[in-house]
Amino acid sequence: MRTVLITGAAGRIGTFLAGQLAGRYTLRLSDRVAATTDVAPFVPADLAVYDQVRAACDGIDTVVHLGADPRVDAPWESLLPANVAGTYHVFEAAAAAGCRRVVFASSINAMGAYPHDTQIRTDMPLRPANLYGATKAWGEILGRLYADTRGLSALCLRFGAVITGPVHHWIYPGSPFMSAVLTLHDLTALVAAAIDAPDRLRFGIYHGVSANRWQRMDLSDTRDELGYAPQDDAFAMLPAPEAEP
Repeated sequence: MRTVLITGAAGRIGTFLAGQLAGRYTLRLSDRVAATTDVAPFVPADLAVYDQVRAACDGIDTVVHLGADPRVDAPWESLLPANVAGTYHVFEAAAAAGCRRVVFASSINAMGAYPHDTQIRTDMPLRPANLYGATKAWGEILGRLYADTRGLSALCLRFGAVITGPVHHWIYPGSPFMSAVLTLHDLTALVAAAIDAPDRLRFGIYHGVSANRWQRMDLSDTRDELGYAPQDDAFAMLPAPEAEP
């Protein structure tokens, strides 16, 4: 059974993911604050402190790096320690600890400046629309560097608009976000596919949206290389129209 470290384990996505992956992998959870789940041992670590991150990586096969300031309008003063230095610390610590792979939680925001009616492909240039997106682009570039120079497998997952359930402020007729929706159920399947992907995959950028009727990000590489098969469709979550009186 693979040993998997989840950073950012106290967050919304990390908490859900830990509960879903417990039993499938030997988990270790890490965050600045204590995780709210007890499904696996917890190791406190501040991403801004390299020695703490390095200790959390000892004996780990795969690091799932979720930890970050997730706010699209986060100021530079918050992004620098968490998303910039922190992501570097994770890649460096994983390489130093002899980990096999880092699964990096990137974001659609790394490509957010493309028009909403453009389907984003993995071969298109990075085009962030905010500093948060730029930090995710930084993480993808770090992944390429560490795959090429340190022998670390780095798989970057560009999460779409992650929702926790069918009732969400992004789910409404005409919403520009629905094509980018990624449910937690499909996100879990995507992360597991990346953890289990064959060792020959040294680096890759993979899009993560659900099986939406129209998809903001093309899933060809994710389906072909990771075997990702999303199940949910944001458009099917729209409330039924009220009957005419």
